[in-house]
Parts: sequence; structure tokens; C-alpha cells
Amino acid sequence: MWFGEKKYAWGLLAVLWVFGCIAALSRFVMAYYQAAITEDFAVGRSFISLSWSLNLLIAALCMPLGGWLVDRFGVKKVMVLSTLLGATGSSVVFFVHHPVAFFIGYGIITGLVGIGSTTVFTLVLHWFKRHRAKAMTIINSASPLGLAIVSPIFISYEGQLTWEYAFLITAALGIGLVLPSTLLFIRDGRNSGKGTDSRAPAQDAEASGQPEETGQTAALSRSGLPLRRLRENFAPYFGSPVIPVVMFALFTCGFNMGTVEMNMVAIHQHAHVPGTMIASALSLLGVMEVAGSFVFGYLLDRISRALALAVLYGFRVLGFMLLWFHLDLSPVLFSVLFGATYIGAIPGGLLLAGETLKGTSTQTGFLLLFHQAGGIIGALVAGFLFDSFGNYQSLIGVNITIAALVAAGYAWVHLRSRSKREASRPSAAQA
Repeated sequence: MWFGEKKYAWGLLAVLWVFGCIAALSRFVMAYYQAAITEDFAVGRSFISLSWSLNLLIAALCMPLGGWLVDRFGVKKVMVLSTLLGATGSSVVFFVHHPVAFFIGYGIITGLVGIGSTTVFTLVLHWFKRHRAKAMTIINSASPLGLAIVSPIFISYEGQLTWEYAFLITAALGIGLVLPSTLLFIRDGRNSGKGTDSRAPAQDAEASGQPEETGQTAALSRSGLPLRRLRENFAPYFGSPVIPVVMFALFTCGFNMGTVEMNMVAIHQHAHVPGTMIASALSLLGVMEVAGSFVFGYLLDRISRALALAVLYGFRVLGFMLLWFHLDLSPVLFSVLFGATYIGAIPGGLLLAGETLKGTSTQTGFLLLFHQAGGIIGALVAGFLFDSFGNYQSLIGVNITIAALVAAGYAWVHLRSRSKREASRPSAAQA
């Protein structure tokens, strides 16, 4: 044991971190080469938006399927299948140079990679006992740091490294590095792939402190209770004014991320920002994502969560306003402000909702759907707005508006909560 964990756990963490860095390559490709792809295929930005949105939608729909596959067949087999799907999608895009092939390869096949979304969490949960939060933080840093590393390399060799070769490199890394590393280093958990084990329910009940389901209660669960359970899970949403604010905030966060992930580079290119400045902005965005996760993680634990989230979305408003005016330093300043808020919005909103609802994992999953919907709609709207107006100003304006509404909503939640606390305190006379 090393620092309370098995040595294998830390080696596994290093392997998963490398996988996260490799995944950042596809993130960079779609962000940086959007204009080149539309020119080569003679299509509008709405075509790229549709492909991106379909990819996100399929990935979201595959998440619960992937969880079931992990329980049934084990983590390693699901990771192998996910890697093969990703490499296949990238290969289709490279070898069949056609818009339909791009739509199928990237929009559909690569979206199926979403079946592997639960594998990292499952591995960390099994192999780490005392440092799970640290392990997840380290893994989450891989993608932004990978973006910071990849961006200047590809941009400096822009003439030689086209978007087609970027997809080819993605496929080659998947087959040549990720697949053999998965087969050699990834180990399934002791009970992984044994979803039919009859002992599992009793073990889970004992571990969670909940009474084991008897034959009678199990029969009730299988009969008329699904509707009652559904009603019990979602009834609290209609009783607290805080939850609609969180729902809209998560949707806005997804919309903001969809805008930045897909269009930040295109916005800079349309404003004739030099390539070196774009490379610096992308690298800085990746670094600030990591730094901001620690800063806002600290704030969310030290001050009112609603107040911290109001400040977070206020930073986003300021960042998008700088992007609107296209100042000389707008690319760098936007990366600093938005990057710092990139990771904190989702866990902060879920924490606030969880403390308000005292809810379940089902409710958390339902809330995350709003974030996914925001990303899908944000990507779609971006392409259609550009094709309609010939610029990104209207898209930036939408982001400013909805982020400002969220900041105001969280500020209202904070003031409301503080007023209720002050009203509940006994007065001096009563004391």
C-alpha cells in the first residue's frame, strides 16, 4: 500500500491521465479547424453545428447504456469497444473525404464513444479508497492540459498538419496507444462484469445502511411503484424556487461551453486574430481551467454557494463582453475569465440543488440533462446564427444575456437565503 492506496491505483491513474490528454486532440480539432472543414466541403457552419450536436446527443444517450455494459461485461471490454468506435469514426472521416462521411464518422460513430463515459469513475471508485476526490481532480486536469500542449504544436505546423491528418492522428493514437494500454494495464474490479451476482443487492444494502429489499417490497417495486417513485423523485422540483435557477444555470453553462468549445477559435479567426495569439489563448484556456477548478472549489466551500456561483457567472458575462468588442487583448482576457469558470459551474450548481432537495442520484442525472441540452442547442444555434448574419456577434450577445440572467438568479437565491437566516434568528428582546 502507498499513501493508503495500492501501487496499481497510482499507475492506473497515470494511464487514465494520458488517455485524457489524447482525448483533448479531438476537442482541439473541431474547435480550430471548423472554418477549414466548411471550406473544403463547401458547406455552411450549420452543417458542422449539426454534426457536433448529434455527436453530443448520441454520447448523452449512450451514457446509461455504457453503465449497464460496464456492470454486465466489465470496464476493460467497454473501454476496448469505446476505443475501437472512436478510431473507426476518425478513420471514416479521414479515408472517405465527403460531407456525408464526416457526418456519419464524427456525428454518429464517434458519438457512440459515450458508452465509455462511466468507466473512469468506476475504476477510480474501485481502486481508490482514500484519495478518490484527488484522483478525479487529477484525471479532470488531463483534457485542459492536453489542450494547452496540443494547441501550439498544431498551430505552429498549420501548413503541414491539416484537419484530415488531425483525425488520422486521433485514430492512430487510439489503435496504437490507447487500445494496447487498455489491454495491458486496465484491470476489472473484483465484481465488475457480474451484474447478475445474487449477492450484490445484499452487499449494497449493507454498505449503504439501507434495509435489504424483501420479497414483498421487491414485488411492489416491480409492480405499480414506478410511477409513484417517479412522482416522489421529481415532486421537489416544483416546491423550491432555487431549483429552476439551477436548471437554467446548468442549461446556460452547457450553452456557454458549446459556444466556446466549438466557436471560440472561429470567432477569433473571423476577427482576424493572429495565429500565435489564438495558440496562446487556447493554451491559456486549458491552464486556467485547471487553476479555476481549485479557486472556485475553495470559494464554494468557504462562502455561500449561491454567491460564489453569482460571481462565477459574472466573470463569464465580463469575458463574453470583452469578446464582443474584439479588443487586442480580448482573446487572452476571455481565456482567463472563462477558463477560470469552466469547471466550477456544474459541481457548484449540483451541490446547491442537492442541499436544497436532499435528493437522489436520479435527480442529479435529471439536472445534468439540462447541461447536455444547453450544449446541443448552443452548438446548433451557433451555426445557424453565423449562416444567417455572417458573424458571431448575435451568438456572443445571447451568451451575455443568459449568463447575466443566471448571475442575477444566483444573487437572488443568496439574498433570499440570507434574509431567511436573519429572520429565523431570535431578537435581542426575545433572548
